[in-house]
Amino acid sequence: MSAPSRLVGLLVLAAGVAGCSAGGPGAPGDPSPAKGSGARPKAAGPLRVGLNLAAVQDWSREWAFVDAFKGARAWSAEGGGDLAFDKTGNPLPKPGKPAWTLVLRELEGHYPAGRYVATWKGTGEVDVSRYDVTQVVAKAKNRTVFDVKPGQEGLQIDLLASKAADPVRDFRVWMPGFENAKSPFHPLFLERLKPAKVVRFMDWQRTNNSTLSKWADRPKPDDATYATERGVPVEVMVALANTAKVDPWFCVPHLADDDFVRQFAKLVKAKLDPDRTAYVEYSNEVWNWMFDQTKWAQEQGKARKLGEPEQTRFYAERSVEVMKIWEEEFGRERLVRVLASQNDVPWLSEQMLTWKKAHEHADALSVAPYFGNETGDPKAAAATLKLTPAQLLDGLEKEIDGPNRDAVRQQAELAGKFGLRLIAYEGGQHLVGHSGAENNEELAKLFQTANRDPRMYGLYRKHLKHWADAGGDLYVFYNYAMAPSKWGSWGLLEYQDQPTARAHKYRAFVDAGAGR
Repeated sequence: MSAPSRLVGLLVLAAGVAGCSAGGPGAPGDPSPAKGSGARPKAAGPLRVGLNLAAVQDWSREWAFVDAFKGARAWSAEGGGDLAFDKTGNPLPKPGKPAWTLVLRELEGHYPAGRYVATWKGTGEVDVSRYDVTQVVAKAKNRTVFDVKPGQEGLQIDLLASKAADPVRDFRVWMPGFENAKSPFHPLFLERLKPAKVVRFMDWQRTNNSTLSKWADRPKPDDATYATERGVPVEVMVALANTAKVDPWFCVPHLADDDFVRQFAKLVKAKLDPDRTAYVEYSNEVWNWMFDQTKWAQEQGKARKLGEPEQTRFYAERSVEVMKIWEEEFGRERLVRVLASQNDVPWLSEQMLTWKKAHEHADALSVAPYFGNETGDPKAAAATLKLTPAQLLDGLEKEIDGPNRDAVRQQAELAGKFGLRLIAYEGGQHLVGHSGAENNEELAKLFQTANRDPRMYGLYRKHLKHWADAGGDLYVFYNYAMAPSKWGSWGLLEYQDQPTARAHKYRAFVDAGAGR
């Protein structure tokens, strides 16, 4: 996801489809159907569920790490202006002009209270006393102990001075009781992941619009914060998979060169537990024109003279190149090769699968069977605002029983035709304004009220049943926890410590994970 809506991409794509005859049946590269004719895909067993994680940010509702500084925002100079850094990225504030950063910001009090410990290395002066800090209990060299009453402002760390020859560095902000903990992951974060069989790291990797291309530029485990455009290190993602006993789903950056892909696969093979399976996907939604990867793929398709739809043909080709490298370095036994498409456009899926027999280097066709997309269209906003929350939910149920189910069935038949599993890389409700409608406060309020309604539990359960009945396999929800806003109510949880009884989408996820 990571975008206000898929509808914009859908409309642009639909216009291209209407005027494009290239790549239909009989076009160059189109093979004969592989296995069967319209057969439903064979699921790997009972319906399994997974979760997409939200990006690591100082305001993330998922506090994954016991070291809260892993979510710290970039350092800034007090009052604005330039801030100098040394060659390893440590801030060097000017005299009288401190540098500052924030953690656990705007969480509405939903993070652990108690006694925190901040530690660091180097020579300088550090102050941790602002906002949600109620008192500084003890200060010593390179260590401050302080009490916190969680609120909305979070914790601010001020760097008053730092010696260039021995800069202040390696900050840690330990949550209560976790100083120097063996596991980097918070127990509640792990606990609420338990129903998941797969965790997709698309947002942890900052996949959309990624600029990563060289392996040397990737994020490293010893980075002070993971709240950067480079995202979370591969080693940390693998460690989470091993600790939580989930299968990891990785998204390879669209600009990644072959060496990046190869080193990525080697590292995962070396560190992933032998009983874990790796899902691998090239980038994310390389059909959605809101993202740089789709525009880049179109440029590459034109350069290769692939013909229309250029971005889809390039995506298929590059995906196969990426999968071949993973096959060589990681092996086939524990690898699920994913080709992803747009749920509402089966034509696009077939173009992708048939281009130069891309389906032969895939194990799964993946789509995102969201429902409620059209309610946030500016053209529909006036009609949507006339609805009560109950009427809005009635409309969602009709969509789930009608167009949404029909689209899933079409994608399932297509997956079966080529002997692939059908899996959902994302999914759930899609109540969000876009293209200006996101600024309508009444519309956002209506969508948030509907998301909090207990009926969401039943709608999710019905939607999952239709998915499973069509032959759908793994269903990976978007996403774990996120604050509702004008940009959507994507989280199954609104905050990590939300009671399950009040988190109706999360309840559906829990019950599905338990086989109920």
